[in-house]
Amino acid sequence: MKSDSEITILTNSVKSITGHWSDGDPFVDAVEIKDVLGWEIKPEGLCKDDACIPVNHEQNIKHNERYNLRAVAHLTGHPTLSSQELKAITIGQPADLRSSALRDKIAPDFVLPDIEGVDRAFSDWAGKKRLLVAFSSW
Repeated sequence: MKSDSEITILTNSVKSITGHWSDGDPFVDAVEIKDVLGWEIKPEGLCKDDACIPVNHEQNIKHNERYNLRAVAHLTGHPTLSSQELKAITIGQPADLRSSALRDKIAPDFVLPDIEGVDRAFSDWAGKKRLLVAFSSW
C-alpha cells in the first residue's frame, strides 16, 4: 500500500483529508467520496438519491480499499485538476450545472468575503446590478 499523505481538496471550500497518491491520482476512503461529491459507493455503483451510475472493474476506480477521487469526479460530471507534487485536487461544478447556467443566463451562486471579511453570496444582490472585481498578482 502506498504511504498516506494529506490531500487538499478545493471545491466550494477547502478541505484536507488523508489518502494516498498513485500514478498522479488521489485515492481516498469511500466516506470522503460522499462528503466531497455527494455520491455514495454502493454495490450497484455510484449513487445519489435515486440515481446510480454503474461502475465496472475496467474503470479502475478502486485501489487498496480506496477510491480514485479524480476518476469518480469525472464519472459524475465534475472537471478536475490535480497535482501530486502539491498534494492537491481542484474539483469544479458538475457539467449539467455549468451548461444550465449558460443556457439560462444565470450565474451560479458562490460565496466570497467582502472587504470587511464578511461572507457574501452572489445571490444576496439578486435583482440588482453587480460588479465583481478580481485581482491577481500574476
